[in-house]
Amino acid sequence: MTKYLWMAAISLPVALSFSVVPSAAQNSSVREESQGMVLLRGLPTLETSHSVAIVELDPESENFGAILSEVDQPDMAEPFHHLYYSPNGRLYTTGLDPECSLAEIGLARDASGAPTVTGFDCLDTGGQMVGEDIMWTMSNGTEYMFVTFMGGLGGDDGGSVGVFDTQTNEVVKIIEARKSQVGDGEPYIMYPHGISAFEDRMVVSSTIHPDLATGVGNSVTIIDLNTLEPIQTITVEAEKPIGFPSSPVEVLFARPSIHPDIEPAVLVNTMFGFETWSIPYDASSKSFGEAEVIYSGAANGTAVPLEFYGTEDELFISHALPGVVKRYDISKLPELVSSGPDIVADIGAHHMIFFSSASGRELIAIQNNLLNLGNAADNDPTDVDFIAGVNAHTITVHDLATGERLGTIDFKGTYNKGVENVEALFGSGFVHHH
Repeated sequence: MTKYLWMAAISLPVALSFSVVPSAAQNSSVREESQGMVLLRGLPTLETSHSVAIVELDPESENFGAILSEVDQPDMAEPFHHLYYSPNGRLYTTGLDPECSLAEIGLARDASGAPTVTGFDCLDTGGQMVGEDIMWTMSNGTEYMFVTFMGGLGGDDGGSVGVFDTQTNEVVKIIEARKSQVGDGEPYIMYPHGISAFEDRMVVSSTIHPDLATGVGNSVTIIDLNTLEPIQTITVEAEKPIGFPSSPVEVLFARPSIHPDIEPAVLVNTMFGFETWSIPYDASSKSFGEAEVIYSGAANGTAVPLEFYGTEDELFISHALPGVVKRYDISKLPELVSSGPDIVADIGAHHMIFFSSASGRELIAIQNNLLNLGNAADNDPTDVDFIAGVNAHTITVHDLATGERLGTIDFKGTYNKGVENVEALFGSGFVHHH
């Protein structure tokens, strides 16, 4: 993988046909640095199962788009959701199913030396449900794994942040503060999704109830990493272009460790507000300034901003509609200063990784799905009108410098599955913004 320093949703998909290659070792031209770990979602009307797969992503490879290895997920209604490598190389996934909301994935090599998924270990979350994002950071001199759970311990205003021992995976603490149980004006945690941290301050977003119907958030909450308690909730809502609360999704605590010229601030993408916000942070006083909109999708023809990713020089923000990734000069953060043309992907532009092709060309692969839900026209019981229309079920691969599309893998057309998440093989294709 090309080494990047950090990280932390319309064009027509091109359907290609690929043969399944059982093992990378069968073809010496297969390069592991261009292989991706991909979470696949079985689609009910197509009678397919959820799985974890290793997929060739280099358009220059004769095996482009081939599944090199695949293991079915344990028999659960909902799929695994996001992949994360820990600092010591262990592979974890959050999950949408309450039966397995957090798991460790076994990744090893078979007798021939080919990479293979060896299995899954669903972890005890202490009752916390619907895992979303993971980060590793310090609290009082000890490193912990922090996980956001949108469902928390259940209820209409549920949501929690789980604190886990990095060696044993045991729950150390559940950070919870229900809006219905705290006093007026007191900080609360509700439907947390995005997570990021700088020094002794952590921020989590309040997105949407896991049933996609009970409630929608419009704020971010600050957690003191010294006490592991919430200390402030900040509203990030202005326009309501579709009539819903803003639903902040991913957050990025922009900080000097990303680039020395960065003035610390929390960047927030609001899924239903179509905006990117900035909340300035004064490290000396440990205080946050007034939140402001620094990008309006309603004014710029984009909607559903999702992820923050980055290279050494650029910040990338995915917008599910119309399916583009915008790029900015990382040294200018928190101001968004364009660093090049949009990368035109497919509807649902979401997660991404960075790597190089066999010839040395720098590439970006973009997963184009929001939640992989089906639609009523196909008699799919997972239908939610707005979200079902934001899924192309593809991974598009582009030249990083120019944005030129070099290839498209149509997972629904080829494998009858949706693509839930993409990560690099044997190590992150970026360093998470968290």
